[in-house]
Amino acid sequence: MYKRQELHDSVGHALSAVTLQASAARRVLDSDPEFVREALAAIEDTTRRTVGELDAVLGVLREGDGPGTAPAPTLAGDLDGLLSRTRASGARVTAAVDADPEALPPLLSREAYRIVQEGLSNALRHASHRVAVDVRIAVADGQLEITVENPVTGPAPSRPGGGHGLRGIADRARLLGGTSTAGPTAAQTWRLRVHLPMKGPA
Repeated sequence: MYKRQELHDSVGHALSAVTLQASAARRVLDSDPEFVREALAAIEDTTRRTVGELDAVLGVLREGDGPGTAPAPTLAGDLDGLLSRTRASGARVTAAVDADPEALPPLLSREAYRIVQEGLSNALRHASHRVAVDVRIAVADGQLEITVENPVTGPAPSRPGGGHGLRGIADRARLLGGTSTAGPTAAQTWRLRVHLPMKGPA
């Protein structure tokens, strides 16, 4: 069921992604037409999906808490598309998934997708468009662990309280009985790490 936070997260990510995809395509318009075609296809896909989600959210806002017309994206069904769209912005994204997304509880799968989405958006907002981003998803000790890491290019951002997206991630983790940390490491990378219990909050 979509809420106002779902609208903010989805539209915010889509606008960031489309802006970066268009910028990356413009830079190589004459030298790499194949990349431009991929970026334009990703822009089309991103906007189509977001319009569908927006319709669902607006339906909920009009009708109270009734169900929307489109299902929320999940780690199980939508991670590959999210990674592909992010790569179309020029980012070099690697992903290692040491877990079976199909085996995750639906709520956990949905919230994990949003966390990965926001982690990628955060990396793209605070680094160059060609940034290398490493995504790792694994299950260990009864918890789903999500790590999003990218090199720090220049001074580490000063965000003692975290940006709005990082606060949203912390809120999602806390509501699920989990934890999140974000910040620079000694290896000159920015690391987001989230732990979510597989069985939900106690």
